[in-house]
Amino acid sequence: MANFSPTFVNAVLEHSDLVRLIDSRVPLKKKGKDFWACCPFHQEKSPSFSVSADKQIYYCFGCHAHGNAIGFLMAHDRLSFPEAVTTLAEEAGIALPEDSPTGEQEDLRPLRAILEKAVALYQSMVAEHLPAQEYLRERGLDADTIARFELGYAPTAARFLSQKLGNDASSRRQLLGAGLVSSRDDGSVYDRFRGRVIFPIRDGRGQMVGLGGRSLDGHEPKYLNSPESALYHKGRVLYGLHQAKEGVRRAGRVLLVEGYLDVITLHQVGVDYAVAASGTALGDSQLEMLFRAAAEVLLCFDGDNAGRNAAWRAVQMAPEHLREGRLLRVLFMPDGEDPDSLVRQHGAAAFESLLPGARPAIDFFLEDLQHRHNLAAEDEKALFLHAARDFLKRVSDPILREVYEQRVQDLCGLAPVTRRAASRVVRKASPNATQGPSLYKTALRLLLHHPEDPAWQTLDRDLLPFLFDSEPTVKNLAGALDILANMTHLSSHELFAKLSASEHAEVCYALVMTHTGGVEDGASMQLEISGCVARINQRLAAARSHFISRAADQGGLSALSEQERAEMVRLSRRGRRKDV
Repeated sequence: MANFSPTFVNAVLEHSDLVRLIDSRVPLKKKGKDFWACCPFHQEKSPSFSVSADKQIYYCFGCHAHGNAIGFLMAHDRLSFPEAVTTLAEEAGIALPEDSPTGEQEDLRPLRAILEKAVALYQSMVAEHLPAQEYLRERGLDADTIARFELGYAPTAARFLSQKLGNDASSRRQLLGAGLVSSRDDGSVYDRFRGRVIFPIRDGRGQMVGLGGRSLDGHEPKYLNSPESALYHKGRVLYGLHQAKEGVRRAGRVLLVEGYLDVITLHQVGVDYAVAASGTALGDSQLEMLFRAAAEVLLCFDGDNAGRNAAWRAVQMAPEHLREGRLLRVLFMPDGEDPDSLVRQHGAAAFESLLPGARPAIDFFLEDLQHRHNLAAEDEKALFLHAARDFLKRVSDPILREVYEQRVQDLCGLAPVTRRAASRVVRKASPNATQGPSLYKTALRLLLHHPEDPAWQTLDRDLLPFLFDSEPTVKNLAGALDILANMTHLSSHELFAKLSASEHAEVCYALVMTHTGGVEDGASMQLEISGCVARINQRLAAARSHFISRAADQGGLSALSEQERAEMVRLSRRGRRKDV
């Protein structure tokens, strides 16, 4: 994962234009000081998605989606955090730090460029080679699909590509770095892909990272991928994800299949939310990428033993990824079929009719585990229980875990799992709890707009927890103040950048985007902030005094420390200076 410093991330956000970024993907209309659109993250008929140009944040009043430029790219374009930061940095012309996992820009750009040139050259070769044309025709691929997936053909000549693109030492180094050619002991190079249909591989941002090739002349291996390189990490790439983004967003699900041609054929018939692993078995990084793409993930495998074994391996890594709201299901194809062959013979409807039969991943795990043990034998039942419970302990969603723990009990004929009701502590409300929360919301709104005002430094932050139970907004106020306490000269824009990753982000974003009256500048604003801080300090003093007094009532003055007795006197005097 990337190790971008907070300073670098802040610089990237500072140089990003969220309105332009979102408008290029979702047309915005200005209304008042903000911009509006129908939310891209849920279905709606009237706009509830608001973008603030001055705060550089977005908030949806319908589904409560919120964030900054980085968050929007991660949610809308299905990018990881490093990919989103890198995209914004490149658009802003900011050089990536040298220790970034994406490497130095001056090294990767030539490699991407040489890959693009190679793909264009391979595409042009299809028209000149009948074997490639016949293969694509036999697979039922039309011209639009061939163009969309940029399919090409690598001639059988050992030095076709190196002669076309490797005219000098620098170009030959780029060909080697991009994995397009291999070198011999004598220093000469030869093409890695020969006599193969070429499948270009792009990452989630649409940038070329590698190639896959399918042999047409009988040479083994049948399928060949680019070697691991600075660009291509097969465990962190999903083939077809770039082309599938719109389909995934529309369908609300992503389908993982086993082969490149499965992906391409499905897209051609309208199942355009299909992707595939890239030259490797499904790994943790790829499974998380699938869940970033959609909350519902379907894993499609062949129905033979090899397919079931692949499904078993995939499900083993599932528990940690099964957080609240996520669905992971397993689908097996009929015997002797794969998605490509089924669709070509029977059409898209035949394939889609199988989807409702997809099994929840944990159901598949427990059923397969049952087949491995004889539950009629007590010792094997114990082995089953150990394996099932160890698996379920890893499930991130506690409700899902509880449901399946009960299922395991039932399967073994054991008593139902009993849950001890969580103890509830009834707290006596603070004497000021009946006073409306508008003061704290007002303070939070003022703080978000004017964090630089010195009056915030005089607020008794250490006493805020005494109001947490009675005033939920105070927790959000404390969270924002904690950020300010560790920073100097923090602007409103920078404060929102810091808040974006905190638990207080949604409340803060909603408050700022809801308030339309504006906040005055100058002396009147400073007076409002000072007065707000003074009133909060008075309430905090009263809450602390009430807490100490209650402790004295319960245990006597002797139960208080000397410091607490002195504090009670001091707070009582402060509280009497002005009515709260």
